[in-house]
Amino acid sequence: MYILELQYDNAALNEQGVFSLSGSHETPGRWNVIEKSHAPLQEELLRLVALSCSGCTDFLNRLDFELKSLVETRKKNLHLELCWRSHIPQNRTVFASGPVKSAVAITKKGAPRRLGREKARLLPDKYPYLKLSKWCPPSRHTVFAYGSGINLSNADHDFDFHDPFFQLKRIHSLFDSRAGLTHAPSFLASLHYRAVRCRRYMPASILGDLQRFFAACFGLQTSAWMQKDADIAALWEQVPAHLKLPLLPVMDAARHLHDALPSQPNPLHFPGVMILDSPEKYCPQDYFPDWIKLLEQVFPAMQFIVALSPLAYQNFYKNFSWGTLPQFKDYHQHYPPRTTPSAPSSPLSPGTMLMVDVDGRLPNLALMKLARHYREKGYPVQLARKEACVPDAEAVFASCVFNLDSSRRRFFKMQSFYGQKFCGGGSGVDLHMRLPADIEAKDPDFDLYPELQERALGFLTRGCPFKCPFCIVPVKEGRPRQVSDVKSLVQGRKKLILLDDNILAHPECEKLLQELAARKIAVNFNQTLDLSLVDESRAGLLRRIQACNVNFKRSVYHFSLNDDSNLQSLRRKYELLAFNSKNNVEFICMYGYNTTLAQDLERFKFLRSLPGAYVFVQQYQPILNGPPPQMENYFDGQADRYIDELIRICFPQCMKSMEKYYRWLSKRYVEAFGTLHMGLVDTIFRYNNRFNRGKYIASLAGTRKIM
Repeated sequence: MYILELQYDNAALNEQGVFSLSGSHETPGRWNVIEKSHAPLQEELLRLVALSCSGCTDFLNRLDFELKSLVETRKKNLHLELCWRSHIPQNRTVFASGPVKSAVAITKKGAPRRLGREKARLLPDKYPYLKLSKWCPPSRHTVFAYGSGINLSNADHDFDFHDPFFQLKRIHSLFDSRAGLTHAPSFLASLHYRAVRCRRYMPASILGDLQRFFAACFGLQTSAWMQKDADIAALWEQVPAHLKLPLLPVMDAARHLHDALPSQPNPLHFPGVMILDSPEKYCPQDYFPDWIKLLEQVFPAMQFIVALSPLAYQNFYKNFSWGTLPQFKDYHQHYPPRTTPSAPSSPLSPGTMLMVDVDGRLPNLALMKLARHYREKGYPVQLARKEACVPDAEAVFASCVFNLDSSRRRFFKMQSFYGQKFCGGGSGVDLHMRLPADIEAKDPDFDLYPELQERALGFLTRGCPFKCPFCIVPVKEGRPRQVSDVKSLVQGRKKLILLDDNILAHPECEKLLQELAARKIAVNFNQTLDLSLVDESRAGLLRRIQACNVNFKRSVYHFSLNDDSNLQSLRRKYELLAFNSKNNVEFICMYGYNTTLAQDLERFKFLRSLPGAYVFVQQYQPILNGPPPQMENYFDGQADRYIDELIRICFPQCMKSMEKYYRWLSKRYVEAFGTLHMGLVDTIFRYNNRFNRGKYIASLAGTRKIM
């Protein structure tokens, strides 16, 4: 982020005023230097800046500092409004967004508050308003603030995010001279291990920059830092004592950037704000010019706000150039908003038939057939997603696929709004409602969902012979029956999203598979295949078909595995398909219905043993009037042993899906035993969103509030 302007009202010492950073609002200055002519005023100003942009407003009262000391009177709150520009890391590139304005208040009792748009009153209305988040990702507010009392004691050794309020560490030093900064040798040792021994690109970039610029600016002997057998603790001890203090803020900011931006090639090049109060107190005068040069080189995109004594201020003006900040590509130009609106524009054309896809993840076949029917009658047709309440629709047809509270709320809200104009159905609200036979027989209108492009969509067969109690198909579709032929369904297209419930259960399935293979049609078996119905003949036909994911970007076969019965028989069936480790074979595994932890473990062990197989887990969602989850005996006394074994299973892909299961399992473990399984927690946060680990632990997997 970059700061453009701060306006404040009712500050204890500075009272009311504007802190506008050098440069224009489009190109803020890189160096923003304040002369400490009256030290308490400038110190307070730096603290106001840090409070307004820290990104951790809701827990600022956890600073070891009396926030109410910054409020001028006890009748009014301290009011801070910040104009700032955010930066977004995306695909290893940095984009700029903004400028926007945000507001923060400190009450007369010292309580911090995030303010809404209606409370903003200082900055011009030309800036869009952005209310600050309660828990924002650490990459959004890359702000670092350091007071004049830096010391080497109370060093911070926590590199595993045990503290849920770790972002306060970035600014704590400005408010409390006892606050510990990063323990430099521990951070360097961690970087060295990952950069040199594990050959990771990002830590190698950081370590290489630190090693190179420490040598260039201070003449330190750092070449040994990149050696495989380097003793980092011993090498840090060789750094002269008078240089360790000025290097400490550099190391601390590098550590926090490293933690905030694990996917960036070099986090030190990410935009941010560094606030420095009287750095001349801990950086020797002879080294001060080199230290400034070091900051510029290590952090080439950092905006600096520095308060200096009158003498240091004069020397800075004489000896330093102000520099400019780099320009970044505009985020919204490269990633424009989605062109498909969730609601139609109003007013609608006279006589418009409105089709509302309440919750579908695929194009809705019923709405496509309704659209065809009414277009043939000369009516204009328009699609809306989720919900739409526009008064000028001729009639409204809504389809609700899932039995979810959010879907049903939207559905019944529209039903109340439209009254007799409204006609709704779908598996989420009615299992027995059907389209009229003449409409069901029509071809779907593919213009309703232009994103389908050249992909066909529909059923060759419907129904399933099995009566699984959790499944909607026996109730809604009944026994297997053929409803279309291949030629009519694809209509010349070469890609087919096949919605069949269980195509292998139909007596004529081999004939249908044979035709799909002969026509060289790529197929997405969207509702999965039943491995138990595979035989040698069907296996050969399936292998002749190019099975793909729904976007037809990669080859993948979809099967389901909802319990651990008949696993050895399924293994023999799987072997008929002759898959190898280069194939993509996805098994949809439902959890949270009636299996135990031991049974879940057996399923995952079984799948891991199959070449090419990986798992995609889905939590059980009861169908309308369906059975509730049966989880009373999920843990059977050996939970710890099972979980220890479970977290050692690693699939070659789609482990992000397993993370959802791990989180569900972790929460159930807390509910059953009142504590966390720390091995499971470590697995959840091994790679993704590590910064949330402390909050997760403190809240016991989200089962209790921590603020």
